[in-house]
Amino acid sequence: MTLFSLINQEKNLKLLKNIIANERTANAYIFYGPEGSGAEGFALEFAAMLNCISKNDLPCGNCPSCRKIKHLEHSNLELVFPIPVRKDNSADSDPFKGFSAAEMENIQEIIHNKSQNPYEKIAIPNAKHIPINFIRETKRKTYLRSQEPGWKVIVIFDAHLLTEPAANAFLKILEEPPEKSTFILTTSNINAILPTIASRCQPIYFPPLSPAVLKEFLLSKNIPENQTQLIIRLSGGDVSQALNFIETDLNQIKDLTLDILRAIAVWNIEKIYKYVEKLADLYRKDSAQFKQIMLSIAFWFRDAIIIKEQLDDSELIHSELINEIRKFADAFPDFDPYSASSSVENCIDFINRNVYINLALLNMFFNLHHALNSGKKNK
Repeated sequence: MTLFSLINQEKNLKLLKNIIANERTANAYIFYGPEGSGAEGFALEFAAMLNCISKNDLPCGNCPSCRKIKHLEHSNLELVFPIPVRKDNSADSDPFKGFSAAEMENIQEIIHNKSQNPYEKIAIPNAKHIPINFIRETKRKTYLRSQEPGWKVIVIFDAHLLTEPAANAFLKILEEPPEKSTFILTTSNINAILPTIASRCQPIYFPPLSPAVLKEFLLSKNIPENQTQLIIRLSGGDVSQALNFIETDLNQIKDLTLDILRAIAVWNIEKIYKYVEKLADLYRKDSAQFKQIMLSIAFWFRDAIIIKEQLDDSELIHSELINEIRKFADAFPDFDPYSASSSVENCIDFINRNVYINLALLNMFFNLHHALNSGKKNK
């Protein structure tokens, strides 16, 4: 059993075990894959494997080293992550200089949450990059004599967010790495890593978790089976997002989806404008939830095709709304599902390209209404 609560990725776990068994630890690795695939959690697990006193295949979880790493408090473990940059910070200053006590307390809480859930992102408010002073401070600590046996493990989360100066400073460390130390870069965007850095790291790919694996995981968390499909699809295979949905009222998403579709179906222009404003406001406040609503609308049309063509209804994403979907398919037997899906996708694309969001949403509503009634107009 792993020290951290990790899901699947047995192939990579076996690879890490072999590295330990053969004593072939490299100076640097890149653990890469889509968000929520487990790269960050396995980086922490590898740190525990390299420092566990029991020398078993997996961390014992009981020795002092395991207990410290479990709480992310081991002196051999250094964590690097994006932080807000203060204007008064120089390249050689403490990276946390100028942070208030409340900000530091918040960072400690975020790191604690990471220790409890390895799929939780270390997301500091207003953090966009990893600055050079964080790398220089890490270098200073890494070259100090180790106070405990084992390997120094430096985990750089979201390594694609290293600034150019920080990346160049890190490259110099890789050219002359300290003894018995290894660097693990985790990223969901390996192409953004400086090629000269990537060439010095052993890459290990963490593929997205399959829907079957995620479903098994969600069921183990006592999530009703009729909600798992929607959570899996809305999370995009990201475990951390799926866990967030466990604490989210999915009924709000489903109810809003239904209300929007009803307004489009009868073309209640007053409600249409109301939902344009509501969605635009949601996008500005919580872009992730906005995307979830948009996906929920797109999934509705996918489900309607399944009902319309009498396919396997176990594949329904909105499975608990099967009666409403059937009524919809009966009311609009000739609707154009491909045009409807394209309307949602195009709207998201327009918004990503900074098209005025209210105009993009209104255009989507017009196109959806047309897609629902296209069969009637062609008769």
